[in-house]
Amino acid sequence: MGQASKINVLRLGFVHYKHPDLERINKFLEDFGLIKVSQQGSRIYYCGYGVDPYIYIAEQSPSGTREFVRAAWVVKSAQDLELATAEANASPIQTNDSPGGGQIVNIKDPSNFTVSFIYGQELREKEVQASVARHTTEKSSNEAFTKQRHGDFRRFNKGPSLVHKLGHYGLIVPKGKFREVYDFYISLINLKPSDGVYDPATGEDKTCFIHIDHGAEHTDHHSFFIGWQDESKPAFVHHSSFEVNDYDTQSLGHDWLQSQGWINCWGIGRHVLGSQIFDYW
Repeated sequence: MGQASKINVLRLGFVHYKHPDLERINKFLEDFGLIKVSQQGSRIYYCGYGVDPYIYIAEQSPSGTREFVRAAWVVKSAQDLELATAEANASPIQTNDSPGGGQIVNIKDPSNFTVSFIYGQELREKEVQASVARHTTEKSSNEAFTKQRHGDFRRFNKGPSLVHKLGHYGLIVPKGKFREVYDFYISLINLKPSDGVYDPATGEDKTCFIHIDHGAEHTDHHSFFIGWQDESKPAFVHHSSFEVNDYDTQSLGHDWLQSQGWINCWGIGRHVLGSQIFDYW
């Protein structure tokens, strides 16, 4: 799996944001379906029902503005951390003092965002039943030629869409930086392009969706994406995405967020590339 000359990652581990109002973002994230693990000073850690000890860090912003801090990739071995330290602007291997422990290395990408690599965390036991916690029965849905539910009603418990894991995140960079940023990630990590959004005006891809390369093993359509914009605008993180179990769970979470007064950005819908069902908040 992977390539010896690259940092071999297994999956995305977590994203880290700063927020101006920690109490308000805590309310949103819990309504969204994340589970509060612990609070350490100005940081709150959240997990899903998968194996990762946390998948989101919310930190109090001293400047009063919202800010993306970093994303972290879980690596295959301690040797991959050593590879990361060989980068020109890398930190040394450090003890990760967050839930689950482990060791971590931080580097900067060409757009000045921090990328972290983590190894040796103590993982959680995955909570299989949490995937259908909003279902009141275990009956499958009826389909045109498969009728597994005979006379039983489908009923659900209202509440957030419980989150399984971190799905992906993506950068939007000035057009002139696109190739440099793309080459940085593709050459450094075992990542490969899955699909692109072609711009006929320039004859180039405007967005590239990128998956983790595990050889013959199937992985998510994309765990990362890069897009470009006008040169005059600074680089930013477009969004981070989290996986839930099914459409019913997603719909319940959509309704729950609306009932709590949160404003939907876009969705529910289905992406053309990757076919994911999405809901942006």
